Amino acid sequence: MNSIRYRILAVAIATALIFVTSTAMADDLPSASELAEMEHEEPEAEASEDDAEDAEAAEDGDVAAEDEDAEADDDGDADAEDDEQRAVSETTLRDPISPVMSNSGSLGFHGISSALSPGPMLFQVGMIAEATGGSDILRHNDSHRVLAANVLVNASFHEFFAAHFGLQARNSLNTFGQPQSMLAQGDMTFGLTGRHPVSDGIWLGADLSLYLPAGFDSVGMAMGGTSVRPQLMASFDWDKMMGAQPDRYLPIITHLNIGYRVDNSERMIPEGMELNRIERHAYGISAYNMVEFGVGAEFPLPHVTPYLGWELGVPVSGADGVCDSDRALRCVSEVGGASYPQRMSVGAKAEPLQNLGVHFGFDMGLTSAHAEGLPATLPYNFNFGASWQIDPAGRQVQLEETEVEVEVEVEAPRGVLFGQISDQETGEPVTGARITYVDHSLSSQLSDDTTGVFESYGFAPAAEPEDEESEVEPVEIALELSHPAYETKQVSWTVLEEGTEEAEFLMEPLPREAVVRGSVAAQAPEEGVEADEADEADEEPQDLSLAGARVIIVSDDGTVYETETDGSGNFEQEIIAGPASVSAVADGYLTVGQFIEPEPESTANVSLTLRDFDGEWLAEVSDVQIGLNESVHFESGTGVLLDRSDELLDHVAALILSNADIGRIEIQAHTDDAGDEGELLSLSEEQASAVRDALVQRGLSPDRLDTEGMGQARPLVPNTSSRNRSLNRRIEFHLVD
Repeated sequence: MNSIRYRILAVAIATALIFVTSTAMADDLPSASELAEMEHEEPEAEASEDDAEDAEAAEDGDVAAEDEDAEADDDGDADAEDDEQRAVSETTLRDPISPVMSNSGSLGFHGISSALSPGPMLFQVGMIAEATGGSDILRHNDSHRVLAANVLVNASFHEFFAAHFGLQARNSLNTFGQPQSMLAQGDMTFGLTGRHPVSDGIWLGADLSLYLPAGFDSVGMAMGGTSVRPQLMASFDWDKMMGAQPDRYLPIITHLNIGYRVDNSERMIPEGMELNRIERHAYGISAYNMVEFGVGAEFPLPHVTPYLGWELGVPVSGADGVCDSDRALRCVSEVGGASYPQRMSVGAKAEPLQNLGVHFGFDMGLTSAHAEGLPATLPYNFNFGASWQIDPAGRQVQLEETEVEVEVEVEAPRGVLFGQISDQETGEPVTGARITYVDHSLSSQLSDDTTGVFESYGFAPAAEPEDEESEVEPVEIALELSHPAYETKQVSWTVLEEGTEEAEFLMEPLPREAVVRGSVAAQAPEEGVEADEADEADEEPQDLSLAGARVIIVSDDGTVYETETDGSGNFEQEIIAGPASVSAVADGYLTVGQFIEPEPESTANVSLTLRDFDGEWLAEVSDVQIGLNESVHFESGTGVLLDRSDELLDHVAALILSNADIGRIEIQAHTDDAGDEGELLSLSEEQASAVRDALVQRGLSPDRLDTEGMGQARPLVPNTSSRNRSLNRRIEFHLVD
């Protein structure tokens, strides 16, 4: 644990140093205006000499005139040179170094790939060397060394397309290895990259790479162990995104990578052979597929580019038998995220000679625990690389000055309507009313959600008459005002002059009110003194009215009404007509509800009976979902709920009904992988719908409940045991808003 803390501290310090250094160097770079001032400034001593020369020249007018003509010519030449020097200086600030390659051959650095294009018909050839060593890495008291070399080629045949190739040789030495030196040579990588700009400074791309390992007993290819990794990439050049201003340079480029590696290296193992941890690391064999994430940042300064990267692999879909009980290490699902391959990269790249790119970096492993089936992540690794860029076109940067004439059109005078929409009966503002411009293809507007006012688009007033005898024709704008609770209204506005006009519009409300009337009672006790007395009287126990119970009504439009029961347990509340959930909340009782759909000008009668509750909740609400402490049970292979799930669903419904701020909820049903994929998807959809119906019966509005059958697509843990499969068969409640 301490070693992980030290690594995280070292990464934080390195990140801070890179950021401070790059920022300081960028701040020291002169801006365009500063360069201009520097070129035209002259030392004070020279100014004094010029004053003396001017005094002497004043004695001879002819000589002075000739000197002025000569100086004018010299100044003209000097100004031209200054302009050219300034232009070159401004361009130098953004002159990038030659791109280098990542460990797989794509453009980038270490394990981070870049979506930026170097341009058409550009080629890179290079080599990356890796070295690491230490003790107590794979086994206690071991001594471990790794040396590796990668020969890489990248070819950008087109601005948007490229291909890359890599060939690796690696030697691992461990004192507990049999043999101690394990050589893997001939591992190859092939890849194709596509990329495209979506806006200034933003590039999106995709990469498809094949990994062909060499066999155990020869340098020939082990085709059965071929792995494939599709990857999505995004790169952001912040300087270009911010407009590449001449007086400001923002030296930051960020990269995002996400890929999925289908790893078949486990198939290379000869039948009957079981790898130990040293062999698995030496040959790079993984028993899991991997979801790979990468985040990187470059700081492109004129002569050097520091960079920082972070990579994470999430193992999924383990090979059969990888979690057998007789294995030496624990399974990934048991160890958790501490075993995930994870590392941080810090380094820099430069171009000491034109077209020659070099880079040096340091990888720091952040994985803190070992797990069966995963190659070890080394605590550190040094990288050194060099690449040569080949440009058949022999590009040269040319600076051109272009004069552009811009015609500015002066906008004609406009008239604007400042309207107030009010309720015809009460005079209160009508908020959220829609204003539609009938004869114009303009977007609708909404009145303010507090004051009910709106400001129209600008329209040209009546045109000036062609002559003094012609009459002015006013411009009339037709408006339509609409609101779900009001009659739609047609109005018009005559634009007579430039400026703002004010007007009030009254809307007639629709009869949409409804009344909810009901009672709340506590369920009669099934045992006890009161029940015994009722039996003696030959009467069934009567429910007890609850006074002061809180009644919550939530309409489908999101409106919440709250009231309380009177001394007899009765309540009455006026609401906007439409679907709604009615629930009763009281201390010491489990909340229950009822779903209603009252029509306008009608009364909905509700009767709610609560039962005692002082036990432990089987569900709990968080910011994003409702967590369950038990599982929802179905008849095997069907979407039929078992009675043993009733209490759990009662608790889920009670939590939702008593929390009026919970909006829409998505019910997700998940299965294990035992069965046909299509049938499992259909089964999960049936189970999600069954849970939704059960909650509707408990008083929730169906419009607040969405369902999603996920099938086997999102397991919590690998389906490698009966216990894991039972964990993957689950119902989840996600809060949508």
